[in-house]
Amino acid sequence: MAIRKVAIACQGGGTHAAFTWGVLRTILATKKSWDANPQDGDTFRIIALSGTSAGALCAFATWYGLAPNTADADCGTIDKAVERLDHLWTTFAATTPAETALNQIVGTLLHWKSRGMPFPGSNPYDPKADLGLTSLSMMGARQEYLGFPALLKAVCPDFDSIDWPRLAKADLRIIVGAIEVLSGNFEIFDSDKTLEQMGLLPDGREIDQYDIVRWRMRRSISLEGVAASGTLPEVLPAQVIGDMTFPTCDTGRTVTRNGYYWDGLYSRNPPVRDLLDAATREEKPDEIWIVRINPQEFRPASLNISLEDIDDRVNDLAGNLSLGQELDGIMTVNQWIRRYGDSHPPLDTRKIIDVRTIKMTRETAWGLKHTSKFDRSPAHFARLREEGERVAERWLADWRALGNDFERYPNDARYPETA
Repeated sequence: MAIRKVAIACQGGGTHAAFTWGVLRTILATKKSWDANPQDGDTFRIIALSGTSAGALCAFATWYGLAPNTADADCGTIDKAVERLDHLWTTFAATTPAETALNQIVGTLLHWKSRGMPFPGSNPYDPKADLGLTSLSMMGARQEYLGFPALLKAVCPDFDSIDWPRLAKADLRIIVGAIEVLSGNFEIFDSDKTLEQMGLLPDGREIDQYDIVRWRMRRSISLEGVAASGTLPEVLPAQVIGDMTFPTCDTGRTVTRNGYYWDGLYSRNPPVRDLLDAATREEKPDEIWIVRINPQEFRPASLNISLEDIDDRVNDLAGNLSLGQELDGIMTVNQWIRRYGDSHPPLDTRKIIDVRTIKMTRETAWGLKHTSKFDRSPAHFARLREEGERVAERWLADWRALGNDFERYPNDARYPETA
């Protein structure tokens, strides 16, 4: 039996990431089943998760359940990870009468707007926005429904009691992506950074992030960082995180100020390259599984398409831009190793990484609209979760059965040709 080290990267895409909920549930349940019967074939070990926006919520809930915790003995198990994932999406769904009514109103307005009907824009910084949230709360909307900080506190109630020393030995990492508005920095919130600051992991990086890679910053993991990853600027004010250090134009000099963060869609969707920054090739994953929400390709019946179709495709392309660039980098290194080998610098610390895609069926992916990324109805969530479960069950069976012949990126990001 071979055990492959796997990193799972979860793309953001609003509530369409309920598909990721189903995928991760099935991956976790399958791993539990396979670990119980090791003689049946190859299996995998999850060493890292990453995500952006709703993908970050999924990845973080999974990681929290898998991470050991001094206040909750159930943490550190697959069952707890599944339970936290379920709690995330059932809490995030519109369930009270006020939430259900708001969800229906928002859906109707977005549909009309996509058809060209003019509507005044909303400003999350307008004082009336706070008044509206207060009114919704008074009518029965839960704080967990209205904002990410309360939602994350409900999903990860004992975050402050994570057993970091045991986590360091468990080799389980979480990375979420966000963008800092004022600097334009692409930033990640990284559990390995937390361990380094605690002295529980060595930081072997020779590059100073405040100098050489100043536009790409690593921060310690926090609930605020995860909330930042999902902060859509049209809907919510920027997530503020205090006492953040930033580089200046003067080499070696930094400044400390509040950080203002927006959704990771505008930076990295999801973070991938950081999953490979281990010091040795043995520490790197063997495979990266991309849970894709935004379809790579789209084939309309004709190019005589509507404004709504254009908006849908622009949304897909924006969500895929950074992912394609990061995966191209991995493909390039893979090609170099195949051509030149890995015996000499700079390839002696690298290895070939198999990148694989878990995606929706073509009918589902091409049938969804960008406006439905805001639909928080339980029925919408359930449909996408069930699709994720079906897709992942078949995908994992093929992964085990086909082994090295199982399809890889970039070909597996496409859909089969139709007659």
